Amino acid sequence: MAYTNRGNAYDNKGESDKAIADYNKAIQINPEYDGAYFNRGLTYYHQGELDKAIADYSKVIEINPEFAEAYYNRGNAYADKGEHDKAIADFNKALEINPNIVSS
Repeated sequence: MAYTNRGNAYDNKGESDKAIADYNKAIQINPEYDGAYFNRGLTYYHQGELDKAIADYSKVIEINPEFAEAYYNRGNAYADKGEHDKAIADFNKALEINPNIVSS
């Protein structure tokens, strides 16, 4: 979706607010588009907005329970919050889905 791709470009330029606005627009158009939630979660994570990132990754998982990278990234956010049991559970699930998952 064009809004998500433009959001990615804004995020790569360090323009997080514009990126989030584009991800929000993509979600408004298609509330079931897991890619927009995933990328918005990445942006929130990089901003240190861990709870918002976790909420977005959780939405991705709700839409697509086999999205290994969403579990992996949510695990990172939980680890950063010191919620290590939740992080381990998410890393285990990511590895269950994709035993070859590596960080991006």
